[in-house]
Amino acid sequence: MFMKKLLPLLFVAVSLVAREKPVYFAPVPPPPALEEKRGLPPEPGQFWIAGFWGYEGGRHVWHAGHWEKVPRPKARYIEPRWDRKGSQYVFYAGRWK
Repeated sequence: MFMKKLLPLLFVAVSLVAREKPVYFAPVPPPPALEEKRGLPPEPGQFWIAGFWGYEGGRHVWHAGHWEKVPRPKARYIEPRWDRKGSQYVFYAGRWK
């Protein structure tokens, strides 16, 4: 009985993790995030996507934040993140859910 209730939750958790693919791998952690001025949104219904550090050409590169239209009502933005995996750092891009 307990397992029948747990299986759907486990399936959802595995599905969410499986969709997330690493974008960058780096041997060192990213620097602290830069402070950005966002100002007001250019149009109503836009959401601020904060900048992030990528890793390109053997170095961390800043990708500036920007305003983006919310793709659908009740959509939620998942922030990008760096995770440490053993001796390297793995970057997962931000995405709408």
